[in-house]
Amino acid sequence: MHDDAHEHDEQHAHEGHDHSHDLRGASRRRLWWALVINFIFLLVEFVGGLLTGSLALLADAGHMLTDVLALGLAIFVAHLAELPPTPGRTFGFLRAEVIGAFLNGATLLLIVALVFWEAILRFLSPTAVAGAGMLGIALAGLAANVGSAAVLRGSRRENINVEGAFLHMVADALGSVGAVIAGVVILATGWVSVDPLVSIIIGGLILWSGIGLLRRTLAILIQGTPAHLDFSEIQAALETNAHVAAVHDLHIWQVTSGFPVLTATIWLKPDCNHPLCWNQCLRELQNTLHERFDIEHATLQLEPAIYSIEN
Repeated sequence: MHDDAHEHDEQHAHEGHDHSHDLRGASRRRLWWALVINFIFLLVEFVGGLLTGSLALLADAGHMLTDVLALGLAIFVAHLAELPPTPGRTFGFLRAEVIGAFLNGATLLLIVALVFWEAILRFLSPTAVAGAGMLGIALAGLAANVGSAAVLRGSRRENINVEGAFLHMVADALGSVGAVIAGVVILATGWVSVDPLVSIIIGGLILWSGIGLLRRTLAILIQGTPAHLDFSEIQAALETNAHVAAVHDLHIWQVTSGFPVLTATIWLKPDCNHPLCWNQCLRELQNTLHERFDIEHATLQLEPAIYSIEN
């Protein structure tokens, strides 16, 4: 009976690994397509912004640059994540994603500062903008953003890195809409001040994304409880087990986004004093963490309550 259960667990784990590998492969292909699309239109918007004199296009190109970096980082991390752990790196290179994301967020803030400064100078000394060229390039950029978002949409639920990239594409699409509006206004009215005004709005979108990214990565780096997990709810769920007297030293953090880790000391009730009961309790607690909270990496130290009281 034990051998059959063991073989079933191994087969289930193997099938789960293959399925996870297929999902990661599909996610990487989608990320590569989005990267190629964004890189091409990054060049188009940058050159177009220089030729037309549009700060809105240059601001949107700056935002697209951060997305290209984010997509490149997601692809690089996806490859690193498949490298096996070593005695010196027991979690592999997963933290590289967090460090890279933190630097990416800091770069976002620098870009916003440059955009805001240039916008102030444009307000003080308006510069001629080629509205027709700006409008054409902005429409092409909008098409690129929408296309990238459509490519990533299919994998956004399976991979948090793809989810983040997808949200960046949506924000970029909003930036491109702003550039289109500015181009239409300039063509219709000749009011060139709308260009720095729109660039400030786009800069605000970048600032919002950058601050949010920094907050999430900083929370991971200081090993805070993941935002999507409720500490009290998890503790209560573990303590509702029929064999558990109390849960102590509960710690929940993330190695990287989408990789929560949990450790806890479990005090067992006096009637759970047999190895079979301990094994059953451990399996039940692990299933609770997996099924209710999607926590796969949990280390639970089981102790009899009387031992904990004596010590």
